[in-house]
Amino acid sequence: MKIDISKQGFKQRLKNKKFKTEQGFEKWLNKNVKYIISFVDNRQDCLKWFVDERGEVLHANLQAKIWNGSIIDLSVLKVGKEIGVFDKHGKNSKFYDFIVKDIEIKK
Repeated sequence: MKIDISKQGFKQRLKNKKFKTEQGFEKWLNKNVKYIISFVDNRQDCLKWFVDERGEVLHANLQAKIWNGSIIDLSVLKVGKEIGVFDKHGKNSKFYDFIVKDIEIKK
């Protein structure tokens, strides 16, 4: 699987976006999601992230207020490995003990 990191950026663009309806949110999410990342269930709450082409987490199935707006390091994104998330300056990625189970790439 090839992931294009040429568009990787580090500025949160979408974290505070607001929607009038659930349907509006779902339509926006479906239009903007590039990767759906599923995690191995190691008893953590969060098992799925919806991510745009730059690596920004648009939505998480749980704890969305914590993870939305995080920028993942696409260059190290691999099934079977821990997820890397950039610090707020975009200089270093910190690995979390969320093991990537599957990466679905949306067209």
